[in-house]
Amino acid sequence: MTVEEAIELVEVLLERGRLTKVQEIVFRQSWEGKTYAEMAKNYQYDAGYLKDLGSELWRSLSEATGEKVTKSNLPGVLKRIFQRRNPLDTLSTAKEQLTLAYRDWGDAPDIPVFFGRIEELAILENWIIRDRCRCVAIIGMRGIGKTQLSMKLGLGGIGKTDLSLKLAQGIQEQFEFVIWRSLLNAPPLADLLADLIKVLSRQQQTNLPEVISERISCLIQYLKAHRCLLILDNAETLLQAGDSMGRYRADYKDYGQLLKQIGEVSHQSCLLLTSREKPQEFILMDGPKRPVRTLVLQALGLEAGKQVVNELGEFTATAADWQELIQLYNGNPLALQLAGKHILEVFFGHIADFLRDGKPVFHDLQELLDWHFQRLPAACTEVLYWLAINREPISLAELRDDLLQSTAQAALPATLGVLQRKIPLEHTGNRFTLQPVLLEYVTDQLVACTVEEILNQRYDLLRHYALIKAQSKDYIRQAQIRIILEQVIDRLMLALGHSQQIQVQLQSILKQLKQDGLAYGGYGAGNLLNILRQIQADFCNYDFSGLPICQAYLQNIQLQNVNFSNCHFSKTIFTQAFGGMLAVDFSPNGQTLATADTNGGVHLWQLVDQQRLLTLKGHTNWIRRVVFSPDGQLLASASDDGTVRIWQLSSGQCLHTLSISTGSEYAVAFSPDGSLLASCGIDANIKIWLVSEGRLLKVLTGHSNGLLAVHFSPDGQRLASGGYDTQIKIWDIETGSCLYTLTDHENWIGAANFSSNGAMLVSASCDGTVRIWDTQNYQCLEVLRGHTGWVWRAVWSRDDRLIASCSADRTLRIWDVETGTCLHTLKGHDHQIWGIAFSPDHQMLASASEDQTIRLWQVSNGQCMARIQGYTNWIKAVAFSPNDQLLASGHRDRSLRIWDRHRGECIRQLSGFAEGLPAVAFHPNSTTIAGGSQDATIKLWDLKTGECSHTFTGHTDEVWSLAFSPDGQLLASSSFDHTVKLWDLNLNECCQTLEGHRDRVAAVAFSPEGKILASGSDDCTIRLWDLQAYRCINVLEGHTARIGPIAFSPEGNLLVSPSLDQTLKVWDMRTGECLRTLQGHSSWVMAASFSPDGQTLASASCDQTVKIWDVSTGQCLTTLSGHSNWIWSVAFSQDGLLLASASEDETIRLWDLGSGRCLRILKAKRPYEGMKITGATGLSLAQTAMLRELGAV
Repeated sequence: MTVEEAIELVEVLLERGRLTKVQEIVFRQSWEGKTYAEMAKNYQYDAGYLKDLGSELWRSLSEATGEKVTKSNLPGVLKRIFQRRNPLDTLSTAKEQLTLAYRDWGDAPDIPVFFGRIEELAILENWIIRDRCRCVAIIGMRGIGKTQLSMKLGLGGIGKTDLSLKLAQGIQEQFEFVIWRSLLNAPPLADLLADLIKVLSRQQQTNLPEVISERISCLIQYLKAHRCLLILDNAETLLQAGDSMGRYRADYKDYGQLLKQIGEVSHQSCLLLTSREKPQEFILMDGPKRPVRTLVLQALGLEAGKQVVNELGEFTATAADWQELIQLYNGNPLALQLAGKHILEVFFGHIADFLRDGKPVFHDLQELLDWHFQRLPAACTEVLYWLAINREPISLAELRDDLLQSTAQAALPATLGVLQRKIPLEHTGNRFTLQPVLLEYVTDQLVACTVEEILNQRYDLLRHYALIKAQSKDYIRQAQIRIILEQVIDRLMLALGHSQQIQVQLQSILKQLKQDGLAYGGYGAGNLLNILRQIQADFCNYDFSGLPICQAYLQNIQLQNVNFSNCHFSKTIFTQAFGGMLAVDFSPNGQTLATADTNGGVHLWQLVDQQRLLTLKGHTNWIRRVVFSPDGQLLASASDDGTVRIWQLSSGQCLHTLSISTGSEYAVAFSPDGSLLASCGIDANIKIWLVSEGRLLKVLTGHSNGLLAVHFSPDGQRLASGGYDTQIKIWDIETGSCLYTLTDHENWIGAANFSSNGAMLVSASCDGTVRIWDTQNYQCLEVLRGHTGWVWRAVWSRDDRLIASCSADRTLRIWDVETGTCLHTLKGHDHQIWGIAFSPDHQMLASASEDQTIRLWQVSNGQCMARIQGYTNWIKAVAFSPNDQLLASGHRDRSLRIWDRHRGECIRQLSGFAEGLPAVAFHPNSTTIAGGSQDATIKLWDLKTGECSHTFTGHTDEVWSLAFSPDGQLLASSSFDHTVKLWDLNLNECCQTLEGHRDRVAAVAFSPEGKILASGSDDCTIRLWDLQAYRCINVLEGHTARIGPIAFSPEGNLLVSPSLDQTLKVWDMRTGECLRTLQGHSSWVMAASFSPDGQTLASASCDQTVKIWDVSTGQCLTTLSGHSNWIWSVAFSQDGLLLASASEDETIRLWDLGSGRCLRILKAKRPYEGMKITGATGLSLAQTAMLRELGAV
């Protein structure tokens, strides 16, 4: 039995979720036979505290197991219990043992010692338990101990006295939910509410309203339905500094709305708030008989104060000396700690000498902190600043990497030794941080000094410290922006009045940096870039040439014509050149990440800093799957170009190109020994290849439609497959026979993966579920529900304890295999998520999304650690204006562009959407244009002024098609919410919602006379609607896959429909019959359009071609080639001379229909267009190539 199995067993037996961090330390060390003294030395905890914690843990285990458990007999008892348990019964037994109680401590600190406060604990217990107060605030001056007090109430089993232990355990038992959250990094209320609601709904409610008041109402409903204790620590971060009225900082006033609602609305829960200042809502609401109470902490008493000081070392003092010392610092624990360290270092522990010769007198804690801070050596101050910047516990190696000077790096251990003798640092294992009061103080010093420097156009501090670290974890970088960068900018705005004046100051500093040269660079240029980015400055023509660029976060900004010539780049994050991400996999050693995108690129990333190592090129279409070989030497990729490629990673060369199919290959998997490769795709066959030779060994047939998933069992003897026919099949590799067919899913199968021990199989389906199967008899053990969209992937953690799934609903979910519960719902992606993978140590999760990002998530808490942002500005819609002078296009970068047809120039760029634009339409008057977005909104623009005249809201999912009625009175829109809406343009409101489709509606078109509306859907049907009665008068059926943008012929007697079934159909509008089916494309047909004379029609396809068809004969007249990616849209000019095609390859091509030649290629400017990087160093070949792809020169 391993220690991991033992911990897993203990967590089930105790029925209280995962062990706390310190409990796990005690358990692991006890398992290894370590003494409490050894534990204390190794992890820097108090030995008595660890012993108390261990005793409580052994007592709880004794009660749970029915036999006495001690530190010495622990392994023997657990091994006996483990051997009696049937591993296949873990799902059901865990579910039976799962208690309703839920504890989520977030990043709550460990409190190894706790002194005094017995009276306060009793008061708070009475208020919360007996009086059932809704809101309780613990208010006290900084450093008074309010955080520790709140932890005593919430966290059972920690503390020295029987009374505090009894109280904590008693309070825990009174609540169904206990949730602790720190406000130290000032999270926006919207984020905090989303977090709390996810926990209280047990990860079920993740789609929340955007309006804050509605989110608060949602939270209140949970507080009514459940008995909850919410603990929000360090609320003073949200308040204006020094404001006795408890007023909020500008961006945090909505917290007052939350407190008011929780305090006034009747519910059965309690919010416990700790703060240095009393929020103004408490000033109005609290009272001794009211459900809102405030406890103002008083000074520690003599004995408790002595205990605080004595924890620091050996002191010599009389009773009178102790009394004077405690009174001198008003019983403030932090002040006593600082004084105690000073006495130890300067007066060798003699308190009387300090009181006689060296006691400084302070009027408040600020003065005390100033006094200690000003007396620190410069090296210690430098370390404190970096601890404040990092915002979380940091290792010695990480801290050393932040320091600029090699001498400071070498002296760091000694510097930390000096600092710890002067300042009470906090330790988490081998990591260092500051306690909240000191963190706030040092951060404020950093902000104030930075502002002073910028106002005086100096840069010493700017050169030495990075105000934000580009390579920090994503959530830490966001905190650095909120707490440091935005505070600097706010104070500069107060002093200077306008962001333009901030730019003037920064330009002057930039000029000085360039004059002083490389030797004085440091973090200076990176800080200037980050500040300019935050104030949304126009970077065009800025000159940073010759400077070091360090810790600059340059994703998602335009750097056109910026001069970075001869710069040295380090720790800098750029936007990357890749498209929508479809697949991701970790290398077996966990050091490299492989991803694949819609541009046909396979990318390898160094995980430690997310830098691109290599791009493998060879595929000519979307790449659906990438997977490392078991030894990590090879990589296999499957693509829509119909091939599977095997790459040698040491050389970056393609060893084999495997293909026996003309259709897409969707999935690929190595056998456990790496000798075989299985692939599958649209042809419904599974191909087994010999890796060493690239030779086809056998083909497994039996599925009736295309396949999306294939996976080997751990012993290499079986294979699982699944796809469009909704079935999972289990195959015998040797014989090629199908052993089992699983039919429980009701839609496509996106994944079917064996667990690493082979005992179970997990499957993901477009029916919105994840299923777990027993591989002994292939019965379904569990159905995991929660996703609200198609589920594309489900994967196991290597220890088989967790499953992660990703979905078209834009979320990832992490599931506990034993209980079937969702532990975390991860949100952040802006589009559907295609790929997901656990790191080998199952501490990290990687996700790949169509939103052109890769995200890395921390499995333990569900927080985003890093985001790699790509850029490909696809174009999904193109249209000519009715007067034939303009061309409009809808882009991925959230812009609608207007082009001069004759000059081929972009004459206007219309912005304002939150997501990309797959739909555009001109009004018949040619002066108004509509754009439909994936953010579910529609905007109207006046083309003369470029102003947005109206925004229509009402759809609840992406808008994919728009059409104006011929008379210009109505606008029709179709959406992924399964509806079509009609908008009255005179009233600017929705006048009708047409319902009937059973799936996403991607197409809408008016008949020429305007009496009929046609809509095409993913349900494979076209519906015809009578616009006088607003009812469906016919349903056209015949396609077998999603229907794209449809079009009426100019006379209105015909309708053409393109489909993902690779065909077009031409329909007779009088009879509703299909006149002919046009075949010829080798992949999905995405769009179709009739010529103005109705004699020909054009079609666009994922095979990267446009075809022109004779309507009367159905013959293909010509094929137009030139695009390098999917083509989404085609449109004829009104004179019939030109055809425009819009593609995923970022271009619009204008074709001469007489000759079939491409006359012009239109392309929007890229984010780094004209950016100069000549002579730049610090960039790998892959990075340089990537920057050039995005326009750098």
